[in-house]
Amino acid sequence: MASIRKVTHRSGRISWQARWRDPRGTQRSKNFGRRIDAERFLITVEARKLAGTYIDPRAGRIRLGDFAEQATAGWVNRRDSTKARDESYLRSLVLPTFAEMPIGAIGLFDVQEWVNDLDADGYAPATIRKAYQLLGRILNDAVNGGLIAASPCRDVDLPKIEQTEKRFLSPDEITHLADTIDPRYRALVIAGAYTGCRIGELLALDTDRYQPDKRIFRIDRSLAEVRGHLRFGQPKTAAARRAVTLPTWLPEVIDQHLTDYPPGPDGLLFTAPQGGPIRRNAFRSRVWLPAVAASVGQPMRFHDLRHSHVALLIAEGAHPAIIASRLGHTSVKTVLDVYGHLYEGLDRGAADTLNPPWDPSDVDALWTRRNRHRDQGRGLT
Repeated sequence: MASIRKVTHRSGRISWQARWRDPRGTQRSKNFGRRIDAERFLITVEARKLAGTYIDPRAGRIRLGDFAEQATAGWVNRRDSTKARDESYLRSLVLPTFAEMPIGAIGLFDVQEWVNDLDADGYAPATIRKAYQLLGRILNDAVNGGLIAASPCRDVDLPKIEQTEKRFLSPDEITHLADTIDPRYRALVIAGAYTGCRIGELLALDTDRYQPDKRIFRIDRSLAEVRGHLRFGQPKTAAARRAVTLPTWLPEVIDQHLTDYPPGPDGLLFTAPQGGPIRRNAFRSRVWLPAVAASVGQPMRFHDLRHSHVALLIAEGAHPAIIASRLGHTSVKTVLDVYGHLYEGLDRGAADTLNPPWDPSDVDALWTRRNRHRDQGRGLT
């Protein structure tokens, strides 16, 4: 039975002690400066006990810095690159504000103020959103662990991410870029544009994963650079594990590349001048950016070759499901959401392919048919 008793301290200060039993029958107590606050607290406790959402008030005393270490250690299904990114965001963006705060004391306004401060400090909206999602996942683990009743990461206003227009290269522009770049990487550019594979997927390909007789790249791993170390990891998602069919002419390009630049001991298709794996950061700064500046004349990423691949497929009338499969997307919706505007120009062409079931040149027959339907509707026939 819950109760409230008056407590007089040696200093003469008076407090009100709320006493109750938790769902396990253990006696609990908490002191308040005002009786009304103790009464309100007990009402909340009893309501949560009835609803099955009771949380021990002491559970939320653990500091977020300590709990984050426990929580993230249990996230075992992260890629190495994702783990490194999370650790960086946690260390540089989350912990400076919340490390010493008890998780039960973090409120909506604390989170909103933190987001506002990051925005004022000039962090990119996408970076702020990822840091917010990381904090939200940690606090959701606290909810699931029965440490807090609800996460404060709800209804927080986040800075908007401006949608940048994607860069699509035409076949001629792709060829020009491939002819401009260091010849060692020509086949890499062509493969990126005509398979839609991510750069990490391409750099992880070896001779066992290339089947020229079947015209297939078998994608089941990705190469990432994590804190200066190269690591082979799992593809981005389960759907990213796939077999990508190559255009009929692409194996000839790859085979010629392997003749000119034989694979090293690890069998990688695309290698650095020393024969080992390609480091993406070095490739971008030393090879990619100079070639783009000389050929395209506008900023673009290697990932834009993937977008260009989709644009080429859509122009040829490829079904969205086929495109999603080639890209390794889980659902067709992703393709339509990201590239749906490219289908708009195909609508008129699709409509123009539909022929009438009569001869359009026979105007008399057309009007006779129309009048007959009109008379039938009036009950005149």
